[in-house]
Amino acid sequence: MKNHKTLIILYALILNLTAVQAQDKTEIITVYKGSEVEFDDEIGFEKHHILVNDTLVEVVEGNIRRQFCYAPADRSAYEIVKNFEKAILSKGGNIINITDKAGIIEINGQDFIQDLFVKERISRYNPYAYLQLPNYANDYVAGKIATEKFDIYITLAAVKIEDDVVYTLVTVESKPMDMNMVTLNILNDGIASKGKVAIYNIYFDTGKYEVKPESSKALKVIAGYLNKNTNKKFLIVGHTDNTGNFESNIELSKNRANAVIEKLVSEYGVTKNQLKPYGIGSVSPKMSNLSEDGRTRNRRVELVEL
Repeated sequence: MKNHKTLIILYALILNLTAVQAQDKTEIITVYKGSEVEFDDEIGFEKHHILVNDTLVEVVEGNIRRQFCYAPADRSAYEIVKNFEKAILSKGGNIINITDKAGIIEINGQDFIQDLFVKERISRYNPYAYLQLPNYANDYVAGKIATEKFDIYITLAAVKIEDDVVYTLVTVESKPMDMNMVTLNILNDGIASKGKVAIYNIYFDTGKYEVKPESSKALKVIAGYLNKNTNKKFLIVGHTDNTGNFESNIELSKNRANAVIEKLVSEYGVTKNQLKPYGIGSVSPKMSNLSEDGRTRNRRVELVEL
């Protein structure tokens, strides 16, 4: 298959699709050592679909880079995926999904697979392995690494095509979650698109569940939303980081959810039967608990539509 490479590269030059130099691009995760990078494309800002599990695709937005590579001759697709899993974790990231059956999962027209290569390139020339990867790549990993400026999403799919193992590495620089004051628009958009909203502006002392006075602005916004949507019911879900005892964190998170409900009912006129408390401690982190930033984002209250 590699005897086609010279022709492919010539096509890329003629069509002015050659990659920008790697040093100008996101390098938080690099290609597998010894790989031959065939295409390296800065796509710009657009949506990217991530396979979360067998039934769910999540859409993220950001500046996207896609690299299509030939792995070293003695490496398997599984080994490539496991290497990137390890690399994501070593950067303090968390794994969203790792699977060996991505290619047989059909969700939303397999958008998550189609995102693994540059669509415009397909109609312009026909490198065999490049076109076949989205059809046969079962080995897949997706993860997320938080930095000070961006959340970096990484997805990779690998497959053996004839004698070569090829893979596509996609990195998405996405603006970190907004941890500023919750607004009515944030609530409306979050519930409409995901059925839930993470709220970071309800405050508690460490290890305590009394709602602090500085939470009043967020509570007022939440109450306004609930009182305009009295036909809907919601969970108030408490989350903690993984610091301390697991069972104690479960109890603490439920007590905090209860405390939020009591505030909303007693001080903001929300109907109590519209809400149900639930506490899950540290079992559903948004990020790795290895960093303080990750722990901060994991400590939250979520409004979840029932």
